[in-house]
Amino acid sequence: MTFQIFGIISRLGPTAWVGASLLAWFFYAVCLVVYRLYFHPLAGFPGPKLAAATGWYEFYFQCWLEGQYIFEIERMVEKYGPIIRVTPEELFIHDPQFYNELYVNEKTRRSNHYDSFAQGIGFDGCHLLTVDHDLHRTRRKPLEPFFSKRGVLKLQPMLAEIAELLETRLRQYANTGEIVRLDYAFTAYTGDIIGRMCLDTNDPRDLFLNKEDFSADWAWIMQMIIRSVPLFSGFPWIIWLIKPIPSRVLLWLYPRGQAFAKFQDKARSNIRRALSSNGVGAHDERVESLFHHVASSEMPVAEKSEERLAKEAQLLLGGGTVTSARVISCATYYILTQPDVLERLREELRQPMKRWPVDVPSWTDLERLPFLQAVIKEALRVDFGVMTRLPRISPDLSIQYGHYHIPAGVPVGMSSYFMHTDAEVFPEPLSFKPERWLGDVNPLMNRNFVPFTRGSRTCLGSNLAMAEISLVLAVLFRPHSLRFELFETDESDVRVKHDFGVPLPKLDSKGVRAFVHESAN
Repeated sequence: MTFQIFGIISRLGPTAWVGASLLAWFFYAVCLVVYRLYFHPLAGFPGPKLAAATGWYEFYFQCWLEGQYIFEIERMVEKYGPIIRVTPEELFIHDPQFYNELYVNEKTRRSNHYDSFAQGIGFDGCHLLTVDHDLHRTRRKPLEPFFSKRGVLKLQPMLAEIAELLETRLRQYANTGEIVRLDYAFTAYTGDIIGRMCLDTNDPRDLFLNKEDFSADWAWIMQMIIRSVPLFSGFPWIIWLIKPIPSRVLLWLYPRGQAFAKFQDKARSNIRRALSSNGVGAHDERVESLFHHVASSEMPVAEKSEERLAKEAQLLLGGGTVTSARVISCATYYILTQPDVLERLREELRQPMKRWPVDVPSWTDLERLPFLQAVIKEALRVDFGVMTRLPRISPDLSIQYGHYHIPAGVPVGMSSYFMHTDAEVFPEPLSFKPERWLGDVNPLMNRNFVPFTRGSRTCLGSNLAMAEISLVLAVLFRPHSLRFELFETDESDVRVKHDFGVPLPKLDSKGVRAFVHESAN
């Protein structure tokens, strides 16, 4: 009988083979959908059947509609309640009281990364996307001293140098009538800071701020990378098709990627140099390279490969550039469109910034300025930090939410978007009101304020972000500084409309544009 079946199969033509393959695929798909809807461990959780049946539902909103799934989840929450099944394998919870129960430190329970959430973007191996909790700790721990508050305070001379260069470059446009893309300038500013941390060069030719138009190509390639995340996550095999293509061919196709390619080359060169010297010179004040510290750390040798550390550098550059630059752009827009905010900020900065740049206030000094910090916190709130849901997996313990028992191994996520727009905690949640952070602050505001997330995988660069944002706003909006006049820029150029992991405004925005004038006061 078996031989007869093989005999029949061997006589099938190409058309029959194709038909049989399609039929088998269809049968498999039907069985998979039935399993997901009725027999999967998450089958009893609320949510739309289409989202439970297939990942194409999310892909449609993220890729075809360009970063809209977070808003579809918002609609789901209104319809189905605070816990919903948003993909066949993943749950989402909207309950501010539960945030600290999900995003916990390692003493409470281990937290794994959801491996399919950012697959295909080519940064596997870096600490942020490491799946296993223990391996994540191994990879992250050597980086933490560099990004700790103490570590960032050591970087203050470099931060001041870059901030002064930004002001100098902007002053070159003063009273010229030329339009400046402030968002490009801020992207160059944050890019130069993280670049100086990753590279051990002080060559001014390497600085984005010294490039024409503040290295507009750099800002462009960063946004293109962000916008491509849904496509590469949906089709992770694309990256394997691209990898064999020589870089010179890719740069011929996309010449605007030259800035990113140069950083990659310099990062690899620096990493090789650091590894070959085993981090010698890591504590030399002239050397600010993060990877000299990594090379001399107790990180296992297997984790110090050039390939992995190069990916770490690229992710640090991307993550450390775009998010902070967006917050600075957002804060700048609202400061310039609210004269009372601008005046109050200038008055508060009058004393601490009176001798800039001869005397540079420390980050600790700037942290003590309540209105400056209120402006920054409000900008972080309305820009969300990282807006997308950040799924965590408890590999060992189940999680209880109300009467729902969530099995170990199930990805569960929450989002700063929901936390920051809770109208019961933040009245008029989409309005920029820094004064809400002054005086007798509702403690629920601090509970809901999660731009850097929490737990064992909290944002590594939160201290650096707060320091560089504090300094640049203090420099640009101190008394007798430059004056900015917005040009054809409105709230739609900063208000979030798309979630690609990093929040973005309308995609046809021309950015935060302004004329620069010498101060009259």
